Amino acid sequence: MDATPATGGSSAPSSEHELRQLTPLLVWAVVFCDIGTSIYYVPGILYNTDGVGNHAPIFVFAAFIGFLLLAWKYVEICWRNPDGGGVVTVANQAFSPIVGCFGGLLISVDYFLTSAISSVSGIHYLSSVVPSLGDHIVALSVATLLLLAAVNTIGIRESASLALVMAMAGFASGLLVITAVMLRATPADWAMLRESLATARDITPRGFLIGFAGAWLAFSGLESISQLSPAMKVPIKLTAGRGMRYVVYTMMATSPILTLFCIALLPHSVKIEHNEELMSELGGAFGGPLVKISVVITASSLLLLAANTAIIGCYHVFLALAERGFLPSTIGRRNRFFGTPQIAILVATLIPVLVIWLSGGDLQFLGSLYAFGLLGAFVLSSTGLDVIRWRDGKRGFRFLVGLLTSVMVTVAWAVNLYQKPAATAFGSAIVSVGLLMAVGTRRKWFSDLFYRMPWIARHMPTRIQQSEEVLEHEAKAEILSLAQAESISRLYPSKTLIAMRSANPGLINEAIVRERGTGGKTIYALYVEEYAGLFVGGALRKPTQEGVEAMQAAARMAEAEGLTLIPIWTVSWNAVEGILRAAETLEVSAIMIGTTQRSAIYHLLRGHVLAGLTKRLPPGIRLLIYG
Repeated sequence: MDATPATGGSSAPSSEHELRQLTPLLVWAVVFCDIGTSIYYVPGILYNTDGVGNHAPIFVFAAFIGFLLLAWKYVEICWRNPDGGGVVTVANQAFSPIVGCFGGLLISVDYFLTSAISSVSGIHYLSSVVPSLGDHIVALSVATLLLLAAVNTIGIRESASLALVMAMAGFASGLLVITAVMLRATPADWAMLRESLATARDITPRGFLIGFAGAWLAFSGLESISQLSPAMKVPIKLTAGRGMRYVVYTMMATSPILTLFCIALLPHSVKIEHNEELMSELGGAFGGPLVKISVVITASSLLLLAANTAIIGCYHVFLALAERGFLPSTIGRRNRFFGTPQIAILVATLIPVLVIWLSGGDLQFLGSLYAFGLLGAFVLSSTGLDVIRWRDGKRGFRFLVGLLTSVMVTVAWAVNLYQKPAATAFGSAIVSVGLLMAVGTRRKWFSDLFYRMPWIARHMPTRIQQSEEVLEHEAKAEILSLAQAESISRLYPSKTLIAMRSANPGLINEAIVRERGTGGKTIYALYVEEYAGLFVGGALRKPTQEGVEAMQAAARMAEAEGLTLIPIWTVSWNAVEGILRAAETLEVSAIMIGTTQRSAIYHLLRGHVLAGLTKRLPPGIRLLIYG
């Protein structure tokens, strides 16, 4: 999910053009299938929120203005990050990798609640025409998510074409209800609509903040466009811009108007007893049974699609965090038959299942939980883009409007954090566990415990040997495995081992001076390929391009000074373990390592190799620090 900022107008190779198949219309379809589903449950949730009630349409109109401003920032996020990544990439570029991890955890909370609320809402809409289903909301919602998990494990994916069909059906259904209301509404109904809008004058500042913060739920799903940029036709800037315009137009034509109609025209008893399916009740009241059934079919289908999209999005976030070393690599373990990341899919499904079970399928409660991750991801995306614009020197009117947008979403998030303690506690717990996993994975807390287990301790040398054998058959690498280096160590003895992470000319020069001082003519340079997590990995590893290039540069420097540098590669779950194993195997008397000027926070999160070597250095081997 990392990407180099680029404009959508940059050229792309033909193979990339072939992969980028999403036109503006298909971009609209995928996003609308996500964001458009909120209309099916948001009016009822807002109506039953303390301090909102009949003012819900006013707050949705107000939040719509913020949505417009934020929408155009997401277009820029798309073309700046053509490889996708959304909040994770933006936060990583603007702040730091750990903030990117935090953003990934926030969006994961959003995905968890999307899966839960979409499945529950979908069953509620079905129960409006099949009342017997209403007694089994929790069981049916859980069964729906488990079925989706099985489908994703098999490897079936919804296509953009299906999304287009569903989006058009959803939009048509919304227009059908609006048309039915406008044709059947009586003068008394129009009077109620005017009275509902006139209640804006009675809203207090505190009430406005509460309602405004809650109404952002009506635009959940906006962030999904930032995940589509890898599949958008180039130029991405044009495709994303047009697609977002279509999203804005269709949301403008449906969401605020339908919210107004649901709240102003339906009786209070209906809004209380059937708050989970107000859209179908509105369609039935003004369009009759056929319109109601069409709304139910469309709503349940779209909500099911949204739940599946959330599961897919969530497990992709898990995979991206695992690739960055923030989650154990085992979460990316793939099914032996279907090749799908079964553990990531399972986790992305079981947490929403647990949330549904604990909440009893209460949509009101689920809606309150939803805002934590949604608005948190909005805040990081918006403020992150502001930081990137500032660095690029773009500080004009567009930048100031962006700052205003960031203030709006930050205020909304802060109000939700204060007003909804249960949501804050839930979201904080999920994010805290995630951050603990990230720190523990990066600092090897879990892996060190794991590898101390007797069976694993016996098994890992074989795995490392197998990975090194892959290197030994890779002629292009021009790097030796540790086993190969040991076999020639008698012919090319050295007392100096350099531990490398990247090119470091100063460190190489110091090693040359030291080896010459001892009368030697050879230097060992070690690159440890470190794989954070509970397993070195199911797949055999190969050197990264970074490691190969660092070794080649070091060898050229040594050769220019008349010395031989032996480039060595090995793999380990912990760089310290790999360095010490190599030092003992090659029987060197000194390990040379360069220092880093990284902050204490970095060392806390990433781990400190220097500190680990200092604690575990064997007798007879000196640690020499350059810099």
